[in-house]
Amino acid sequence: MEKISLKICGITNSKSVQTAYKNKIKSLGFASNNLDGPNTANDKKIKYLIKECNYYKIESVLLTKYFSLKQIIKQIDFVKPKTIACLYHFKHQELKQIKIIFKKLKIGVAINPENFNGQYIKSIKNSVDVIYYDLNVYKRNRIKKHPLAKSLKQITFIKKLIIPIYIGGGIDHDNVEKILKAINPYGLDVSRGLKNNNNIISKNKLKTFLTKISVA
Repeated sequence: MEKISLKICGITNSKSVQTAYKNKIKSLGFASNNLDGPNTANDKKIKYLIKECNYYKIESVLLTKYFSLKQIIKQIDFVKPKTIACLYHFKHQELKQIKIIFKKLKIGVAINPENFNGQYIKSIKNSVDVIYYDLNVYKRNRIKKHPLAKSLKQITFIKKLIIPIYIGGGIDHDNVEKILKAINPYGLDVSRGLKNNNNIISKNKLKTFLTKISVA
């Protein structure tokens, strides 16, 4: 099994950035408060935390659900992430336009089991650098969880297109070995499974998790 990249998402505080740096985590995700679901932050807070990531040479990934090209361009320009993870509605030409404006920006698209569309993914294949596949679907007041077994076909479809794929959604040290053996993704996108009740990355949980993925 190839070495797995780890991205920790839903970062809302400096303590988590510092813990990630001390444990050599190379990628952190920030969820815009225009999204449903927990652990979001406003653009001003995210901009501050991304500056801290830049200091520690950690990749910053902004997850946002803006539907307007004008809105998302404005947000990227203000927050200045290294990677954008937008929702599945932007067309190939629109994603290409974002790349022209922000030449060093990596573009990702967030997919889940309910919005999966094979034809759409094929159409943007040459415009994206990464797919973030979430086993969870976030509603306004709840999280709908989808079993891994029912998503394997969709995940395999993406892997066959040779697009790097991160798997997220309810991953922790108890189930990560099973997920890695079933999928062998490019990377893992983990949030609550590595944090304490204050949404700060837990040193103990992270240590256990890193041990698990190193031997999976």
